[in-house]
Amino acid sequence: MHLMNRDRRRLEQMFDSGRKSAGEKETMEAAGRAEEKINHLEAHGIPAALEKFWEDIKILYAMLSDSVKGRYKVPLRTLGAVVFTLLYFVNPFDVIPDLIPFIGYIDDAFVLSLCIKFIGTDLEEYRIWKECGLDSGRS
Repeated sequence: MHLMNRDRRRLEQMFDSGRKSAGEKETMEAAGRAEEKINHLEAHGIPAALEKFWEDIKILYAMLSDSVKGRYKVPLRTLGAVVFTLLYFVNPFDVIPDLIPFIGYIDDAFVLSLCIKFIGTDLEEYRIWKECGLDSGRS
């Protein structure tokens, strides 16, 4: 099942607006709630619509967590995109409510794909940093 064009446009607008307005309060909320949701889904089953994005979800959360803890500096535009995306992911009542079986996470997957495209280079740099086992700041 796919999103209708009007839903895609609406989500693109929400992503663009949300990434620009994410502040400190939203950042802390995203960090806390994303960890809870990731743990819950890993314990109870990852929805099919999110399976191909699961590692990306976890790396987005790790990037945000390392940024909040001051271990990794994330560019502001990237931080806003990650915060919006994770807040969207944890919200069960979004464009397609997550409670609807089989299709509830399709919109979440779309927003995740927007974020990954938007922050691709920064995400790849973070993956490399993480793989190297570095634990403080970026060069």
